[in-house]
Amino acid sequence: MKEKNHDHLPEGQILRAVVDEKDLPGEDQQHLRACSVCKRKIEQVRGGLQAFGKKAGQAVPPFSRPVRLPSEKPARISQNAGWLPFFGAAAMAGLLMFFYFMSMEIMPRPGLITMQSQENLLEDESLMRQISEMVENPLSDDMYEISGENGVDFDEDFLQFLVPEIQDDFQSELLIQGGIKRC
Repeated sequence: MKEKNHDHLPEGQILRAVVDEKDLPGEDQQHLRACSVCKRKIEQVRGGLQAFGKKAGQAVPPFSRPVRLPSEKPARISQNAGWLPFFGAAAMAGLLMFFYFMSMEIMPRPGLITMQSQENLLEDESLMRQISEMVENPLSDDMYEISGENGVDFDEDFLQFLVPEIQDDFQSELLIQGGIKRC
């Protein structure tokens, strides 16, 4: 066992002993029972705390009446707040009906779908045919006469010459762009 008879408890342990002596470790409790110097220090701290408590009690005016908590009162129910939940529910129902009837006007009714007339279908078909001809031959016949070409005899080599493709050669680090080879 360590010799604690000559060594007294540190101040932190003395303060712990003031609060609760049983909170100290076993060796410190034995030292406290045997050492009168440590006991005296603990009694001095306790006496100082008691004197401080008495002075604090004298500085505060005495209670004129006992302290009581207020009794529990039921919450007031406002008479005017009763319409608010009803108004909210009525507004939601109104919005739902509004959107329901708006969607009914947008969607065609299944029984009233009108049949397209044959004339409208023929007009649409002729319009689509004119559009496809314009896509195939974008220039007018006069423009083809001026250029001397009818627009269908271009071969792939000629178009490749006019608009070269960009090719990347990742293996040889040569980049071929626009017909020019970079070294």
